Amino acid sequence: MIGTATAPAGGSLAALTRLLEELSAVVRRVPPTAYTATPFPAVSGSIGQHVRHILDHVASVCAAAPLARLSYDRRERGTNVEADPAAALQTIRRLTSALAALETDDDEPITMLSVVAPGAEPVAVRTTLGRERLFVVSHTIHHQALIGLLLSAAGCGVPCDFGLAPSTPRLARA
Repeated sequence: MIGTATAPAGGSLAALTRLLEELSAVVRRVPPTAYTATPFPAVSGSIGQHVRHILDHVASVCAAAPLARLSYDRRERGTNVEADPAAALQTIRRLTSALAALETDDDEPITMLSVVAPGAEPVAVRTTLGRERLFVVSHTIHHQALIGLLLSAAGCGVPCDFGLAPSTPRLARA
């Protein structure tokens, strides 16, 4: 039956922690000018903007509670995380600690709000903490792939599997 398998305890939390560790390693070695550069302004933001976006989503899912409403749309843009790698590293450390303190009840029901059209009221849907944690894992990998492209454009090396989904065959990246 589809949807009845459960992840091992802490599976999504462990995956998010691993992804934050990978992100931290990349942020530590990115030159400040590359961190804030926007080589493709019409297509993507800077590395710092993608880092901030990832961390906003992780923070949202860390704060998710059964009686509260989860929204990924409530984000601050232009924060110091976008411009200062040290601020990003501090936020990564804080979120890594928050992930370690979370319960692993992936079946806990929650309500998620999302704005699906400009000017429209948010749509509310029932979901679970586990589903949202898995979404944030996938979302983080996607933005790490974009960060990898920005690193390449800046002439910086990209770690071998950075931004590569676990389901992607490792031979695909030669």
